[in-house]
Amino acid sequence: MGPRIITLEHLDMLHVVFRDYRSQEGFAFLFRGQADDAWDVLPKAGRKDFLLPDNRDLGRFWAWSRQAVAYTTLPSNDLEMLAIAQHHGLATRLLDWTMNPLVACFFACSECPKKDGAVYIVETPDQVVSEEHTLDNLKNLTGVYAYLPKSVSPRLLNQKGVFTIHCDASQKIAAKESRLTKGMPNLVILKIPAGLKFSIIKHIEDYGVDRSVLFPDLDGLSALVNQKTIRIEKDT
Repeated sequence: MGPRIITLEHLDMLHVVFRDYRSQEGFAFLFRGQADDAWDVLPKAGRKDFLLPDNRDLGRFWAWSRQAVAYTTLPSNDLEMLAIAQHHGLATRLLDWTMNPLVACFFACSECPKKDGAVYIVETPDQVVSEEHTLDNLKNLTGVYAYLPKSVSPRLLNQKGVFTIHCDASQKIAAKESRLTKGMPNLVILKIPAGLKFSIIKHIEDYGVDRSVLFPDLDGLSALVNQKTIRIEKDT
């Protein structure tokens, strides 16, 4: 069974689509926005430029953790530490998702204005990992797992962040029959035409989803103010 593909035709369709797919605190569906619908839905460690087969991506993470202690206090368990590494841009086997579909819309529409974007809606994998899993455990896993992390950063908290963890890192999410809805796939792709991106960004800001909220620091605030300035220039 392949994924269900929906093309957004107008702004009001967002409410219709998301009414059928709910997160239920991360135990039903998860959402991910990508600004270019041609991009693979893979963690950075699974992409060509960063792929290290045979679990060597975990070796890269281990080397990172040995040096990261010079800059911050790290948690004692491996998965929380892996989430922090992901947060700071290391190529890991974690892939970011959110429980809030409007957050996914933001990431699908805030960049690449001339490219069609996409929101991916996936049923939460029935296989789950927790903080009790170690790097050695991950080496022995196969497939895609869900990981509902602690809020290790304000960004993760505000973005209602969840991860899938891919074992190995190049493992894709397979489309198959949903556990929740008989006869329907577990994966839905909502394609967003480039021409609707600007309207969607303005719309979700009315619901309190903007860069200063999703990136709660001075960088996020500055980016939002700059964005508003660009809009003023466009409107004059």
